[in-house]
Order: sequence, then C-alpha cells, then structure tokens
Amino acid sequence: MTTNEHGTAPVMGLAEAAKACGVSVSTIRRRKDILLSAGARITSTGWQIPIPALVSSGLMGGTTPPPDVSVTPATVSPVGIPDDMVIQELESLRARLVDAERRAAVAEAQAVERERVIQVQATALRMLEAGTPAWVAPATSDSPSDTRVSDPLPSPASGAVLPSQSRARRLWPFTRR
Repeated sequence: MTTNEHGTAPVMGLAEAAKACGVSVSTIRRRKDILLSAGARITSTGWQIPIPALVSSGLMGGTTPPPDVSVTPATVSPVGIPDDMVIQELESLRARLVDAERRAAVAEAQAVERERVIQVQATALRMLEAGTPAWVAPATSDSPSDTRVSDPLPSPASGAVLPSQSRARRLWPFTRR
C-alpha cells in the first residue's frame, strides 16, 4: 500500500484491493468506471486505487476494523506482583479447591456407608436382645460351661422347624447330615 501523488489517502494495487475487500479481481475490474470516477487511476505500472474510492464504490465497508491487537494482560498487577505469579497462584488454588471438593465427597460417602452399617448392627442387636428362641432350654446348673440345648434337632413329629434348616431338610427330615 502506498499513498497517491497528493499524499491524502493510501492507495492499493488491483490484487491488494480485491483481497482487502474480500472480492475477486474481476469484481474490481467490473467496477472500473465507478472506481475511476472516485479517484482510482490506471497507470503503466498498474492500478492505483485509493481506499476512499473502494468505500464510495461499496466494495469496502464504511468503517474499517481496528488493527488486529491481541489483548495481553498487564505485566504487573496493581499491587506490584507479576501477573505470571498471580496466574500460577490462582491455578494452584483452583487445583486445591478441586482436590478438597473431591475429598469432601469421598468423606460424605464414607459417612453415609458407616451410618448404614450402624443401623444394621443396631437392628441385629435388638434382635439378639429380644429373647432366646423357644428351642433353647434355660441352663439347669449354676456352671456357665454346663449350658445345654434341650433338643438341638426337634423331632419331625413336633412340627418345629429350626430357622437355620434348609428347605430340603424341612421336606426330608430323616436324612443324615
């Protein structure tokens, strides 16, 4: 891009103008009359098209986008700490937060499981404290080692069924173990 002989506006060649406008070279050539009346010239070295001529012919928008400037953070924060250190500290804190949330979720799951185990054990204890089963006889002597079971296997004629007996044992009570 150069400036025209008057130095008032930058000028472009034919290919540059087509690329800047996002159109083909043939589209620029088809608008030759409009561009020439707006200030473009065709010389022995090629086209010289001023940017205002492209705008007035409708090939280029009336406003141009700002130069492509990437947004970069300041190198030092307002408190005087370099931004790289602040960003690293922020990432470190985020990682620690994720780790703490994961550990809290694991601890919560463990607490729920332990509560369930406590409830099961409490139920089992209540069942044990409810009393002795009918098929266990009370102790006949004062010696704790002399505890006897009245009839560990009740007779089939009595109709009593042990809770631990299998279905096959209840159906065929005369088989041996």
